[in-house]
Amino acid sequence: MRAHMHAAPPPPPTTPPLWERLRALFERVIAAIGAPAIIAALTFAPGMRTGIVRQLALVEILARKLLLADAAAYAAQQKSHHGPRLIETTLRASGLYLPQQTRHRHGAPAKARALDLSKPETWSARFALAIPRDPRAVQDRHAPRIRALWGDTRPLPELKPESRPRRFVSEAFRVARRAEALRRLLHDPTPYAIRLARARRIGVARSRETITRYALRAPRRFVGDHRDPRLTLDIFGAAVHAQALLTDTS
Repeated sequence: MRAHMHAAPPPPPTTPPLWERLRALFERVIAAIGAPAIIAALTFAPGMRTGIVRQLALVEILARKLLLADAAAYAAQQKSHHGPRLIETTLRASGLYLPQQTRHRHGAPAKARALDLSKPETWSARFALAIPRDPRAVQDRHAPRIRALWGDTRPLPELKPESRPRRFVSEAFRVARRAEALRRLLHDPTPYAIRLARARRIGVARSRETITRYALRAPRRFVGDHRDPRLTLDIFGAAVHAQALLTDTS
């Protein structure tokens, strides 16, 4: 009886060294374009914004691929250590299930703080995961509606909450805020990887097409790091490995 030999799968790439190399790339980018506080104080000349954003976008895309690799490892760890999730529901005497009630905190609206351009650590800057939408998903506004067969069928007017007046920010500050959000991510990527792993389109729905697009997305104008030319290839390899793990339904 002949035994069938199966090749062992390649080991998963370790992301901590890749994160360190990506931080070094970010530091070189910041040395070239300026720190977030310096960018926020600029007045963009023609073409200046495009050059700055193009360099930030490369680091952002590579960071999202490493987040996908960490998210895949986190999802695999949760799958192996935890069983099925149990949810407690309340049962009325009539036999109707009640949805879980969430606590809503009501309080006085917080006052807008004065924006200090010299202190990026005080800015409201959150790194965008930029998960592509699933083309097969139907948005709520385009979903079919059940029409009532009796009573008034006119739609109720939508009550829009009172919106606060938007604070005017310059284009330079928007770019500086992206650089600050990227700096915070590179300082500690773990919370962002967990958030990506728990995202509906990645961790719950696990659309194969969505994950593949997220893993293989490349900058419009592909540029690499001259100081570390293999960094882009190594990070793409980690993203492809994560894509294989997340789309494996076996």
